[in-house]
Amino acid sequence: MIRNVFEKLLVAMLVFAVSAATSGKPELRLLYEKHRWFDLREAMKRNEQNVPDLYLGAVASAFNNREDAEKHLRRAIERAPDSKDAIEAHEMLGYMYARSGQYGDVVEQFDAMLRIKPDRPDVKNVRSMYASFSRHPNQSVDKHPVTTSSAEVSKDGIVLPVSIHGKTVHWGLDTDLNVSLMSESEAHFLGVTVEEPLVQAVDTDANVTSVRTAVVDELTLGNVKLHNVAFVVLPDTQLPTDELSPGNRGLVGFPVALAFQAIGWKSNGTFEIGFSARPAANAAGNLFFDGFSPVVRVNFEGQNLDFILDTGNQAGTELWPRFAEEFAAFIKQHGTRGKRTLTGIAGSNERETAVLPEIRLRVGGLETSLRSAEVFSKPVGDDFHHGLLGLDVLTQAREGHIDFRSMTLELLP
Repeated sequence: MIRNVFEKLLVAMLVFAVSAATSGKPELRLLYEKHRWFDLREAMKRNEQNVPDLYLGAVASAFNNREDAEKHLRRAIERAPDSKDAIEAHEMLGYMYARSGQYGDVVEQFDAMLRIKPDRPDVKNVRSMYASFSRHPNQSVDKHPVTTSSAEVSKDGIVLPVSIHGKTVHWGLDTDLNVSLMSESEAHFLGVTVEEPLVQAVDTDANVTSVRTAVVDELTLGNVKLHNVAFVVLPDTQLPTDELSPGNRGLVGFPVALAFQAIGWKSNGTFEIGFSARPAANAAGNLFFDGFSPVVRVNFEGQNLDFILDTGNQAGTELWPRFAEEFAAFIKQHGTRGKRTLTGIAGSNERETAVLPEIRLRVGGLETSLRSAEVFSKPVGDDFHHGLLGLDVLTQAREGHIDFRSMTLELLP
């Protein structure tokens, strides 16, 4: 099976793999190093005395508490400015600012990391991209009432009408794309200036390509206007844009979705921005941020699992090495060998998989079914999450709501 249209791009631009923190109780340190943010939050409640600022800041950032995140992460930096903890605090601040389109602040944090540890080519690469963005003001969104627009909602994506410079294109919504994306021809059609420098982008199958950058001064979706929205720009000869027709060669990335604060979609073809806060089925929420990505807590076989929430994944939900490790006996009993071709930004790779005939996942309050579930080994995926949750699961709901104020995903039957 070929992964169609957009393989994840930019997700691995910056490697967020924490080293052993220099302070803290062993239980907390282990949870921190493994990015177990829900578990770390609960463990900190049981160890209220002398919790390191690094951990407090990490959890605050994960659950979208920006004020507390800045306070604690900056304290961690001040306490030991040249330490590994300081590097990780700067990195988490950089991620937080990148998610909200604060371009100059991202550059400041990456510069601080490079002063401490100059041999980070991944940081240099991302820094060059955000330096290009930082020549423009930060992303912002006009105040707006709750607004509804048309959308195409299917397993092929949540496709939205986007207007730039008086022209409308139809681009998919991708919550796991840390910068929005368009092709060179789309940029030309829309009158968008493409800038240097060339930066390296990496997909989840470890494919690498070079892209350029752009910042759109005004982007309208429905009745909502955003300003200074960052984009990466791909050549039209580059996968996956060469597979798409003009007017569809782009994706709306996560910083735009987060700027809306709350989004929802219905299978009848409507998309809602900024709906009124509603009581969450889980008062504690079921979402967190990990680096650039939103992650949703999913239940399988009575256990809580962490899946990257990916509204741009049309090719199917993926199960990753952490799932394989924790459910090895289940896979041995029910799985069969398989192969899958993953087509990314720089070519295709055939990967061996274990195929499970069916598993049931409870997501956002909805019981869903995943047939022919494929379990991948490295280099697909990462060490921290159980997998990538795609549209094959999300579109089993009649409607879905993502509320970044309460950090909740809700799926309705």
